Amino acid sequence: MHDTKRQVKDYKVDLVVIGAGSGGLSAAAGAAMFGLKVVLYEKHEMGGDCLNYGCVPSKALLSAAKAAQSVRDAGKFGVTASTPTTDWTAVKAHVRHAIDTIAPVDSQERFEGLGVTVIREAAGFADPDTIISATTRTRARRIVIATGSTAFIPPIEGLTEVPYLTNETIFSMPDFPAHLVILGGGSIGMEMAQAFTRLGAKTTVIEMGRALGKSDPAHAAVAIGALREEGVTLLEGHKAVRVSSDGGRIRVHAEHDGDTKVIEGSHLLVAVGRRTMLDGLNLEAGKVDFDRKGVIVGDNLRSRSNSRVWALGDAAG
Repeated sequence: MHDTKRQVKDYKVDLVVIGAGSGGLSAAAGAAMFGLKVVLYEKHEMGGDCLNYGCVPSKALLSAAKAAQSVRDAGKFGVTASTPTTDWTAVKAHVRHAIDTIAPVDSQERFEGLGVTVIREAAGFADPDTIISATTRTRARRIVIATGSTAFIPPIEGLTEVPYLTNETIFSMPDFPAHLVILGGGSIGMEMAQAFTRLGAKTTVIEMGRALGKSDPAHAAVAIGALREEGVTLLEGHKAVRVSSDGGRIRVHAEHDGDTKVIEGSHLLVAVGRRTMLDGLNLEAGKVDFDRKGVIVGDNLRSRSNSRVWALGDAAG
């Protein structure tokens, strides 16, 4: 009878890196350049969140939005221009081009050229010094966890029953939003509010506390004032308690000072925070202590419970 079981390949290396985002790629490249034997695991896209869903596409979108705003502001300089219109398909192509331009730097081929063994599979701990995947078993002197984070989806009533966007889907959404409602007034929410307002959408940001709450209050006030002047509607102190839809319209029910306000829009972006991606790593088997923020590390990013392990970026909280 033919044996259909997969053959497991064994490795013994100096360093294993889990996650091919900006942190993991930097660690893998640096170690390889020092001549160390490196295995890099990535279960999704090379380049991680920054290249595919974060820094690169968001700044490309902001660049397009700045161009539109420059047309609006041309009159201040004595230049007459018509009101800009947005070709969303073309804007998405611009964003895609920015990603594709940088992708070769983060590609599997480049890292294999540096001498890194790249394994495109989910990985986790088998024991404190062994990482396994569907087809590999790797024993390592040192292990770096750089798995990043993903959008946190809050337990709001009705949210799972309506279509919503996150930073992973907003850059490729099929239709340009007539009215983009954004849950969360942090950096991602406010950045997208400005970009889409400048591109011609109506935007409303719903924030249960203070917008840009992690920033210096004086600095935040300047940014918030500028965004409001450009047309962003910002509802601070409003807590979203329920989401519903009717005829393709999204409705967010938000409480404020004992009253409930209903904000209706065409699209909904959830940007209330990030959740560390530690799913499937089997950290217990690796004797790696963690909490809801990430791997518990010291000031040098080394795991407090397993001295072979370091965590980088969002994985370190």
